[in-house]
Amino acid sequence: MASFRTKRGRCVLTDDELRVESGLYLQAKRYWEGNRPLLAVYLGLYAALLVASARVASSGEWRALVVGAIAVVTLLVAGRAANRRRGVGSADRIPLYDVESVTAVAGDDWLTRPRLVVRYWRDGGVKRRRVMMPSGLLSYGESEFERAKRTFRERGIPVETVGPHGR
Repeated sequence: MASFRTKRGRCVLTDDELRVESGLYLQAKRYWEGNRPLLAVYLGLYAALLVASARVASSGEWRALVVGAIAVVTLLVAGRAANRRRGVGSADRIPLYDVESVTAVAGDDWLTRPRLVVRYWRDGGVKRRRVMMPSGLLSYGESEFERAKRTFRERGIPVETVGPHGR
């Protein structure tokens, strides 16, 4: 059983399936392992948002609080819908015999993160599952990206590497 780190957890390749394990706790753990200052900023932003919300609520500005809550919920729903449409959160378990190929898209350190696009057969057609990799800003980001490509190649799955913009 081989595995590698992803943005929010691990991707595990057994003898018969590809399994993506993810969660916010695992994402925080990845930041702790690779870039503690980045984790501190990440947690600091959430703390600042909570403090600001508490201050607005204590001042009785309920209208501002409702508008802010609606904005946050709208952004979360839109983000989840966009990710689902792109195949980021689909198929957490894919049989290896259904995997056709993998495209490894290199990321820009500050703009986009590296990702794997797994093409697999499902319901009579080809589907795509995007697996977001750790940021290049993390100490282990580049080595995990290389490890992921090597892991798929060792399983006999073709891996094509392209630049950050698909070129």
